[in-house]
Amino acid sequence: MREKPEPGLIVDPLTPKAQNGRVVVKDPPEAAMKLTADAAEVSGLRMLDAADRARKRD
Repeated sequence: MREKPEPGLIVDPLTPKAQNGRVVVKDPPEAAMKLTADAAEVSGLRMLDAADRARKRD
């Protein structure tokens, strides 16, 4: 039987976007985030990619 997910645990990676030389993440939680290891890993890679695109101005 599957365990109930921990309240507030983010299981899907974030989706940052490069906009006007900045990295924007829509609807991040205002408090500290708790991500699964997989979501954190993919989010980190996506943040690096968005940062690269933002430096290049999209």
